[in-house]
Amino acid sequence: MIKFFRHIRQHMLAQNKFSKYLLYAIGEILLVVIGILLALQINNWNEDQILQTDIHKSLAQILSDLQQDQIELEYFNGVEAKHVSFLERIADSRGPVAGLERLLESLDHYMDFSKNNNGYSGLKNSGKISYMDNAELKLSLTHYYEKIYENLDSASNFAETFTNDRVIPFAIENLKPHGDFTIDQEIVLEKLETSNLQYLINYQISVKKYALGQVKRGIIANDHLMVLIKKELGLKE
Repeated sequence: MIKFFRHIRQHMLAQNKFSKYLLYAIGEILLVVIGILLALQINNWNEDQILQTDIHKSLAQILSDLQQDQIELEYFNGVEAKHVSFLERIADSRGPVAGLERLLESLDHYMDFSKNNNGYSGLKNSGKISYMDNAELKLSLTHYYEKIYENLDSASNFAETFTNDRVIPFAIENLKPHGDFTIDQEIVLEKLETSNLQYLINYQISVKKYALGQVKRGIIANDHLMVLIKKELGLKE
């Protein structure tokens, strides 16, 4: 092909058809430029396809992480709500409460949220999140993993600190728990009247309610984000 074009150029120059040669040369240059632009466009399209494939792989991993979060959040939402209900019955009662001997199961329990953010971390650290076209999905990802996670982590750390620093030392010193973690009801009733056990119970209720608030917000954000990701991946909700 190159030899063919060279032969045409030489023929035109030999016949002193310079104007025709100039037009031909310009046309040849335009063909080359168009070819280069097409090649670049195809290359850019291929790179974009690879990028979108990588983003979808990350979203699939994030969806799996969110499903694990959902299980954990639903667990804490159910368990902590039961503990709050039991502790409130003790706090509002002036006498024995059914199951009082198992007070420590509720008083010593706290939300210990564990992060499942490998998919999001990989997407963020690679910089590919900035190439996502779905603005609502990008905003929801950032909100969930930067804001919701921060609040859950903060609530979890505060609950752990209060329980370990205040509840456990008090229980060991005053409640004399048995090996199976139970307490004599008589001791509990006595300490409710003569110590700050009532204060500890009320404060732990507040701590748990704060954590539950963050958990409920997490469940809502989790559900919304999963819907967006499934839609982006073309999956059934």
